[in-house]
Amino acid sequence: MLLTLVFGCNALTLYVILKTKSDKLFDKVIRYVVWISLFHSAYAFLSRYYFEELSFIDRAAPFGLLYGPMLFFLSFSNHEKWLSRSNVIKHGSPFLVATIGYVIFLIFPEWRRDYGLYYFEILYSGVVVSMVGYVLYIFLNHKKAISDNHVRKLINSGATWLLLIASLLASIIVSKILRKEDIGSLLPGIIIYGAMLFVSFLIFKYSINNLLAQAGVKEELEETVPLSAPRQYQKSALTVEILREYEQKLNTMMETEQVFLDTELSLESLSRKVKIPKHHLTQLFNTKINQTFYQYINTYRINHSCKLLLEEPETNLEEIAFKSGFNSKVTFNRYFKNQMGCTPSEYR
Repeated sequence: MLLTLVFGCNALTLYVILKTKSDKLFDKVIRYVVWISLFHSAYAFLSRYYFEELSFIDRAAPFGLLYGPMLFFLSFSNHEKWLSRSNVIKHGSPFLVATIGYVIFLIFPEWRRDYGLYYFEILYSGVVVSMVGYVLYIFLNHKKAISDNHVRKLINSGATWLLLIASLLASIIVSKILRKEDIGSLLPGIIIYGAMLFVSFLIFKYSINNLLAQAGVKEELEETVPLSAPRQYQKSALTVEILREYEQKLNTMMETEQVFLDTELSLESLSRKVKIPKHHLTQLFNTKINQTFYQYINTYRINHSCKLLLEEPETNLEEIAFKSGFNSKVTFNRYFKNQMGCTPSEYR
């Protein structure tokens, strides 16, 4: 049941990701992570339910050696040098070597009988070292990692679950190998695949938000030209004084709370935050401010990005974009050039 949920969640997430068609490097890495998780859950399901008497097939599979490197590549996907082919091969080599050993043990039962205990000892110890090592490396180099809040939460959750799984595997090494005890496959399976389900759900949630944000970009393109006092506002009950009060309230919130840094900020969410009805807020933008919602918000974002470009010379432009509230580097560059008359790199 648990594996079915993991597989279903990954399949649905993959559908959303392919629908989004994002060109961000982080989203490309996410796509590979989902493919691997999808294959892992399908493999585990087939081996557990169709080869139940051969528990070795599932329990000895070296998939655990992939999750540390995957978290590493997600954490540093804003630095393309970390995703070079040679780097991918280097970090994936332990899994490739373990896979060769795994296939040999599957083909030759006598090897499995004579050396199976050593195989488990080496594999599980390797997975523990891999997971803990990658989490520690990411933690110690967190300043170089992605700064987007939603992405950071996703990576932190993944790191937490990796440590939990590593603790479980360490206990298995102690109980099964050193004490010659067998704790069975039920509890480890529940924890490991439960962790996979939780992380899969987080990735699904991230992908949905990404899809909605992309829809917001379309809305942004549709609203690039502000309306000038349309007829629908000519009979409005909002007076000039009320509009002025609304504008002051809105500007104060922007300057003190910096809500424009929220990459998922929309007209609806801004209306709730500032406690101004949505249709009143729309009228304020169109008749008093003479800007669309996106033009108004992105003006603050560009001003903020100008400060970051000067204060953080080592931070790359994609990070600057996310830190300033933009969902994509493309949108950031377009608005920056429109407002400042030059590209972000030229400004820096």
